[in-house]
Amino acid sequence: MFGVLSPCVAHLDEELGAQWRAHLCGVCLTLRSTHGQLSRLTTNTDAVVVSVLVDAQRESAPELVSAGRCALRGMRGAQVVSASDVSVRLGATASLTLASAKAADVVAERAAGVASPSAVRAEGARWAEPRLRSRALADAPVSAAMGGGELLTQLGAQAQVESVSVSLGEITENAASAGAAVFAATAELAGVPGNREVLAGIGRDFGRCAHLLDAVEDLERDRAGGDFNPLIATGTTVEFARTECVRLVDAIRVALDGVRLRDDRLLRMLLIGGLNRALVRVFGPGPDAVFTSPGQRRQPQLPPFYKRVLPWMGVYCTGYACCADHTNPCNGRRHQAACNGCDCCNVCDCCDC
Repeated sequence: MFGVLSPCVAHLDEELGAQWRAHLCGVCLTLRSTHGQLSRLTTNTDAVVVSVLVDAQRESAPELVSAGRCALRGMRGAQVVSASDVSVRLGATASLTLASAKAADVVAERAAGVASPSAVRAEGARWAEPRLRSRALADAPVSAAMGGGELLTQLGAQAQVESVSVSLGEITENAASAGAAVFAATAELAGVPGNREVLAGIGRDFGRCAHLLDAVEDLERDRAGGDFNPLIATGTTVEFARTECVRLVDAIRVALDGVRLRDDRLLRMLLIGGLNRALVRVFGPGPDAVFTSPGQRRQPQLPPFYKRVLPWMGVYCTGYACCADHTNPCNGRRHQAACNGCDCCNVCDCCDC
């Protein structure tokens, strides 16, 4: 399961937990229904939150349908958002768009010489990118609402931006613009155009924050592999990145008060709570855990990409990833199960304080 946001389902009551599952499984099943089983691998938790955002703005809740038993839910049935609903259609389109942009970025980074020369990874991305792109643009009304074609072109130019930019703001601008486009599209698709401007600002801050969080998480691996990293390229400290991320999350929290919503409970738990969890995961539980310069955290170097492909298939293609906590073999990150409760211990910060 991809995405910056990792919702703490243990902090959701029965009603909100059912709503989250309805959108998560709804997006996954929409991908399957419209693009085949393998497309379910692109399911992105950030895109699922976008689906929830559409729902939160509308006057009535979406239609739910019964889904059969699924290995990804521990062989349980569920009530899920119908694949015809615009909320999960946007979630599916956003998931495919992000996957396509990532594949295009891998190819472009290798061509531009800002990434380590992994031929297997680059060829895999080269094969997948046009297929993902066509699927991302397949739902024409939804894709048009978020400017899918322009968005993919813009994100596809990220490697070129990285090869010439010296400013952190310039490097994160494409991610910020993409976030603005997707969040603004939720207002249009929900039929609440008055929310568009505020949500565009929230999306811009979210996109920039997500890019910075990824940069910090990838710092040691990028340094060891000789890959491009925004912090290394601009001489930015991890302490500054943390301060900027905290500022962006605070701005999102304040701006969310200005959005007209039918029910904001789940959205706040997922977006604000999810970002708080991401801050804790990346930077530690408090100021004392901040790292003041790049390179202080030591992480083991991952094996070559080709040695990680089969373990990745075993974790994700079998459905194990959604049933149990697991480590992504491709990036070494630890993830909680998507559909089960999580063990928050003392490091979960899901509140708004």
